[in-house]
Amino acid sequence: FKFFVINFIFSYFYFWYGGHEPHRSYEYGSSLKAGKKLSDIKEMPAFFPDNDIVRTDMLDYALEIEYFDSHVTEILDFLESKGELDNTIVIVTSDHGMPFPRAKSDEYDVSNHIPLAIMWGKNVKEPGRVIDEYVSLIDIAPTFFEAIGLNWEESGMHETPGTSLISFFKGAYKNFRDYVLIGK
Repeated sequence: FKFFVINFIFSYFYFWYGGHEPHRSYEYGSSLKAGKKLSDIKEMPAFFPDNDIVRTDMLDYALEIEYFDSHVTEILDFLESKGELDNTIVIVTSDHGMPFPRAKSDEYDVSNHIPLAIMWGKNVKEPGRVIDEYVSLIDIAPTFFEAIGLNWEESGMHETPGTSLISFFKGAYKNFRDYVLIGK
């Protein structure tokens, strides 16, 4: 999972936190040792065998994500304690799907439909919305450019096929993109 921060108060700063936790080699059964139960998993992906071994592995993965989330909470709490949270674009995402067969490095929905959460204080109209549009990680750089007042098209980098997500913050995101290209 990745965590990006860009702040806009007196000067710009950029902070990137890349958590290793959700990657393999976490300890098998660590979730059970932490008090989780196999029944905590309400639904298994249809292409996985539904047995205790796979459920344990999925639960271990979820525990690692919880650990990553605790780091994100600490970072957000720190920004808030400094009075900078509302001035900061925060992006939480992943670079690929779960570290499981048919879910990482493959061309299936679960390997390419990754989490993306963005906050920017009062600069986001109607926070908490779920937006069901095709976006891509290539859109992050143009978003940062527009947020700091630079023109992506004039940057010399505009040949990278990204599009700013600022329109999402303003509530104007209908028909953003018809498709996202993936390949292996």
